[in-house]
Amino acid sequence: MSFFRNPFNLLKLAPYLLWIADGFAIAAPFEIKVHDELIAEYQESAYEVETNLFQAPASQGLKTNVFQTRLEYGYGIARNSEIGANIYLSNYNGVSYINGGKVGHVYIPTHDEEGLWHYGVKNEINYIKDIGGNQTTYYELTPILALQLQDWRFTINPSIDVALNKNSSATFSPSAKAVYGITSTVDVGMEYYGDNLPNKSLYNITQQPHTAYLVLDAKHGKSSLNFGVGKGVTANSDNWVIKLIASLSFS
Repeated sequence: MSFFRNPFNLLKLAPYLLWIADGFAIAAPFEIKVHDELIAEYQESAYEVETNLFQAPASQGLKTNVFQTRLEYGYGIARNSEIGANIYLSNYNGVSYINGGKVGHVYIPTHDEEGLWHYGVKNEINYIKDIGGNQTTYYELTPILALQLQDWRFTINPSIDVALNKNSSATFSPSAKAVYGITSTVDVGMEYYGDNLPNKSLYNITQQPHTAYLVLDAKHGKSSLNFGVGKGVTANSDNWVIKLIASLSFS
């Protein structure tokens, strides 16, 4: 486990992890993350970088795989609040694109890492132009609920997305995470994501996208890494997904 005692050694693996993903037919979104209570400290900045690589369906006629990046800047406006902005980037067919972004606010009442219950809420306005040229603007409300039981931590994000267009509609995008602390700085566990589930047909699970991940979290001071390997569990889900997220604080 000596390699994982310095979690930033995982950054050295990024080119190899993306090379592995190159052989899989996957279609990951720009953000694959279960939100917890970690936010920027008051009057301090925080940064996050997420990378994904996927092979688009043959019907889209792309000559290359698609490399996606999400860049986030957060600033602590109060001891319990953070505002942030994200930008989405991609590169395929030898051309780089800006695919939109989002602005958001996170409210976390306390930072009691030793407590039993943890909670908060995140509000976002999101704009995405996907590789097919489809443009979507929506509001997302994400409750943050977590339970700490000794070395186990359970987190759920029952998110609601509301499209901001003429055909306004709401969808349910739940996510959940369960991890076990194997050391003071390394956790292993699972994450689950359901994407844009119609509120009127939540019972029809087999026709909805659901993906499960094995994940590893590593911390170094105020910075952290999240690495996950995912597999779709229904016919309409992504096949294999690999993700790498680095949350950096330089304070």
